[in-house]
Amino acid sequence: MKTQIVTICDDLDHLVQQINCASWDDSNEVCEYDVESMKEYLQRQDTVFVACHDTEGTLLGIASSRIEIKPYGRELWLYVDEVDVCSDKRRKGAAKLIMQTLIGIARTRGCKELWLGAEVDNMPANALYHSLHPDQVASVVGYTYRMKDTDD
Repeated sequence: MKTQIVTICDDLDHLVQQINCASWDDSNEVCEYDVESMKEYLQRQDTVFVACHDTEGTLLGIASSRIEIKPYGRELWLYVDEVDVCSDKRRKGAAKLIMQTLIGIARTRGCKELWLGAEVDNMPANALYHSLHPDQVASVVGYTYRMKDTDD
């Protein structure tokens, strides 16, 4: 099993096909990917996209994140947006390897911290994140505001 930090120079057609053909369930909330959106995402200097494959090249999971800068002190931190493991590939270490890769990226890029959130009822994710010995675990309430068309 290995992780790959995906760049604009990689075979994005193949990766997008793998993502779209993988087995995801409702807990993943993975939408249909397209190559152009992936290219736009990767062209931003602050994005970090990680893919995890088994030794045969089968996709096991993905993660999207970005490096942010605080508006004070110029401190960098890595915000992990999503860590998704294919529903039929779970409990084999892919998520742990992805997280270890992201922690390594945060260290090498000079980030002061890595931040991510998980739903309270997502027991497998919370167990994984606890096993990686976080410095802090906070109770957070999340809010989502969907932007509606102005023509409504």
